[in-house]
Amino acid sequence: MILTVTFNPAIDKTAEVDVLVPGGLNRLKNVRQDAGGKGINVSKTIKAFGKESCALGFLAGNAGQFIEQTLNRLQIEHDFVQVEGDTRTNLKVLDHDMELTELNEAGPFVRKEDIEKLITKIKEKSDDSTYVVLSGNVGPGVPSTIYKEITEELKGQGIHVLLDADGELFKEGIKARPEAIKPNRFELAQYFGVEEPRTVRETADLGRKLLNEETKLVVISMGKDGAIFLTDEKSLYVPSLKVKIHSSVGAGDAMVAAIAYALEQDMPLEQLARFAVACSAGACMTEGTQPAQKEQIEQLENQVEIENI
Repeated sequence: MILTVTFNPAIDKTAEVDVLVPGGLNRLKNVRQDAGGKGINVSKTIKAFGKESCALGFLAGNAGQFIEQTLNRLQIEHDFVQVEGDTRTNLKVLDHDMELTELNEAGPFVRKEDIEKLITKIKEKSDDSTYVVLSGNVGPGVPSTIYKEITEELKGQGIHVLLDADGELFKEGIKARPEAIKPNRFELAQYFGVEEPRTVRETADLGRKLLNEETKLVVISMGKDGAIFLTDEKSLYVPSLKVKIHSSVGAGDAMVAAIAYALEQDMPLEQLARFAVACSAGACMTEGTQPAQKEQIEQLENQVEIENI
């Protein structure tokens, strides 16, 4: 079973403009609303390729009800803790050059007792075959050590953890040595306090420093430059696929979904890498945060090329 945890879900409103004019009038087109938040996007992708997950986290108010109704319609299992306030709405605007501008709300305040309820739900739904995806930012009231604390608790029960976070959440979270992590190249450089690496080899060398006897997989996403997949035994580079991009929003979450599923299925690293890059590219071909469909992913997998570093 795969559990996705979204501390700060959102209604993701995506729109397009020809040219974004700061301080001026911008007329939006192709506006759409989706149930979002990184963990929820992961669950949507898992559902799209015909598998099941359970989405957990915090929801509040009318926006929270919209997300629940959307997940019900998509037939995605969920079990959220209800909190006071209102779930946030985020605006994501793409211009003609696919440059993304994001305007994100903070989200509702989460109390300590709410966090304890969530951890209890995760434990009740987990066993030693469960993969828990901890991804995205957290709302007001949640400490930056939360992913570290949850990872330590879950690992103590033999539960597998995949971490996708940035900033202090990533810095603290990897101290607990989750089984798999997916930083992007900027986040990797930020963590080590160095300039962003320019080459694949430099990036891979930096990423290898995060491998240990418990963190067995490091995946580094590099946007249009592809992705790197690292274990103790292998280092793979996969160039990005040339596809027609409608929206890059959710592409990283699609990759995380593929990684979680591949780990659960005990796929070889080459197969995991091929699947992950195909899912990410497929997400770029859809509008908003919609995942690609199973048939499209299978076609894209045949186009993936893998290089040994």
